[in-house]
Amino acid sequence: MYSAVFAIDPAIAAELVLKSDTKNLRDSEILDVDEVAYRSGILKTRIFGIARTPALAGKVQVAKQVYEEPDEERAKQEIARFMQEVMLPDTLYILGAGTTTEAIAHRLGVLKTLLGVDAIKDGVLVAADADERTLLDLAGREKEIRIILSPIGAQGFILGRGSQQISDRVVRRVGVKKIIVVATPHKLRETPVLYADSGDPVLDKEFGDSIQVISGYRMAQRKKINQS
Repeated sequence: MYSAVFAIDPAIAAELVLKSDTKNLRDSEILDVDEVAYRSGILKTRIFGIARTPALAGKVQVAKQVYEEPDEERAKQEIARFMQEVMLPDTLYILGAGTTTEAIAHRLGVLKTLLGVDAIKDGVLVAADADERTLLDLAGREKEIRIILSPIGAQGFILGRGSQQISDRVVRRVGVKKIIVVATPHKLRETPVLYADSGDPVLDKEFGDSIQVISGYRMAQRKKINQS
């Protein structure tokens, strides 16, 4: 999911194969998580090589960006402070991967799986590094559920890349309207458009053409969702 060599979705990949030629190629980075740093609790990416790929705007994803500035960390804390205030009692919250959702968990006193999906209820960790089956089981037992997601930096995916555990089946059980998206102002500036790639095109369309993104303490921005 970190690399800049993947098409936005399977349909666009087929289109690129049929329509691309040697005149519109670019050098794209092949990236992955730095596993050594990750085992120490640090999220960093490592470049493994360069590949020639089609260079069509909005068709091929860019490389994931990791933002590590002081202002970025303050913004995450402000998002976490606001989320702590508005989170409802007796409600299960499914937190997607990333450092912004990690900040929310830490604000609640919960140790979160950085690249995994966790479930929290009333400030207590219910499931750590949960897979799809666990999430479906929880969704079948809990009355009130929310999903908190943060888009991948620069790429803009809120579903489908890095959060496969939160599958289309999980989203359907919870409901698209109960998804909360969080991202820092810097990340939003560097992310022109958001994408939902759950694997179910019909479900992806239910997101509409834009979504509200919580970007600070009592602050939000409306961000465009690609519906190509």
